[in-house]
Amino acid sequence: MINRVDNNIKANKVSYINAQNPIKSCSPSFCANGFFNLPSLTNKSLSPVNTKLTPEEEKKYTYLLNYLKNTPVSQNSQNLTCAKQLDLLLKNGKLLSKSSHDNSTMLDNLFDIANTKRANGLNPETLISSTLDAVCNPKVVTQTFGDIPQQEKLAILKSLPNNSPLKQDPGAMDVNASGTCAAASIEVTMADKYPAEFARWVSKLSSEEKAVELNVKLDSLSKNKLDAITILNILEAKKKNFSFDKVKVDVKTDDNAYIRANIQNNHWDKGERSVVDVLIQSAIMQLGSQNTYDALTDTRGGNFNSHSQGLIEIEKTFVESLIKNKEITSLVYQQIDEDQNLVGYNCSFDKIQKHITDTIDSGDNVIIGYVLTNETSGKVASGAYNQAVDGLPNKVINGHEITIVDYKKDASGKLTFICVDTDDDNPEYVEYSADWLLPKLHHGGFPAHIVEADEKEIMKNMNN
Repeated sequence: MINRVDNNIKANKVSYINAQNPIKSCSPSFCANGFFNLPSLTNKSLSPVNTKLTPEEEKKYTYLLNYLKNTPVSQNSQNLTCAKQLDLLLKNGKLLSKSSHDNSTMLDNLFDIANTKRANGLNPETLISSTLDAVCNPKVVTQTFGDIPQQEKLAILKSLPNNSPLKQDPGAMDVNASGTCAAASIEVTMADKYPAEFARWVSKLSSEEKAVELNVKLDSLSKNKLDAITILNILEAKKKNFSFDKVKVDVKTDDNAYIRANIQNNHWDKGERSVVDVLIQSAIMQLGSQNTYDALTDTRGGNFNSHSQGLIEIEKTFVESLIKNKEITSLVYQQIDEDQNLVGYNCSFDKIQKHITDTIDSGDNVIIGYVLTNETSGKVASGAYNQAVDGLPNKVINGHEITIVDYKKDASGKLTFICVDTDDDNPEYVEYSADWLLPKLHHGGFPAHIVEADEKEIMKNMNN
């Protein structure tokens, strides 16, 4: 039996209704064709909360207040002005945290956006406002592509060479079901847990350089430096400045991302991706897809994914590891046969639940991939463990990535996961009971120390 989820599952949108929440899935963005444990950079945890401005920081803060005083209140801001958002971020420590690859603060990077020229005519006020919205309220991050007005579409087509496939199929620009759920989920965690790095990506990607540089320690990728280099080579990261123990990785997005960003800059509608969403998701897609992503059509090539959309599991884990600067282990929990039937599990639901709650308790989020199956044909028995499901077909219909940001228990001890779904057209948290979600959970990415005790058992079950 080959344990995999075929990325050629048709990318139609489907809805699965539970008692409380509709779930909309996007095109499948992962392929479980094996266990991929990718070590990553060592990371200092989020800096201790700092709410006191130095004299130099006070100058930058005052400058931003004046710079943004006439910026309209964003529809994604929960009716907060930029000044109020800056105040909240200062008080909760996010504005001065140094959760970045170069020790810059969120304040430093916002100031940079306001004071250096932006690429392709991007509006610095809009960039700053959208960054504040996402960090203050990561629930507003979405993967929903905006429509392209006809005049913009005609200008794009006119600028393309005559042999461009889009000349023959302009409709390819009309992305109705995006494949950026994994990228958007990583963006949610960046905004939520790494605000300085999030703002740094916005600053650098929107600058004239159009690139953000990551500082990678080779022995954080692997104790064997040759293995670390191999990982970077396999995923085709853009490397430079090798030394004995370090390497820098350039992250860029494709040129078409700036076309998309400018369209959102000028024609954004509520519920669509912001300029910041476009830049960060496109850069993540480019880094994960071996630099093959086309933001105009939301398609990719590369060495791993047989589907033209999304990131597969190992690609998502690679990007997540680099951004978080710590070792992330991806665990595959479901057994999927060659006919795309869910036939069993690689560990118990209790262990899966503990992996998630321990990670949340450690201060991190969990990005998970779940699948929807033909459950009317074969029910997953509660607590089923490494066994066929009643001998009936339980066909995988579709898959999706979401982010678990917290959990809660009621008086009886029943567990509920609090999640951000970037494809539910709703900028609010969504809640799923553990009983409902765990049987559908295909894989998750966790800090290595959280799951290493169970890693060997899961790998053994995958190989059986």
